[in-house]
Amino acid sequence: MRLLFWVLIGLLVYFVVRGLTRGGQQGTRSRSAIGPAEDMVRCAVCGLNLPKSEALPLDGKWACCAEHARQRTPAAHP
Repeated sequence: MRLLFWVLIGLLVYFVVRGLTRGGQQGTRSRSAIGPAEDMVRCAVCGLNLPKSEALPLDGKWACCAEHARQRTPAAHP
């Protein structure tokens, strides 16, 4: 019974130490590893937020896809 107690205590200490050492390593990626920050824009039709480089420009507004770009054109709304 004493042996089981000490094994459980040893496992508990192992997992606590392992969790503490892993927790410090997760947030160590630098911004250069992630990439530069990019401006976000909102689709004028559905409200989806997406990176500006992936959006389609529409007279000062943005669309998330070609279908939404067609919906916002003046010909689509008489």
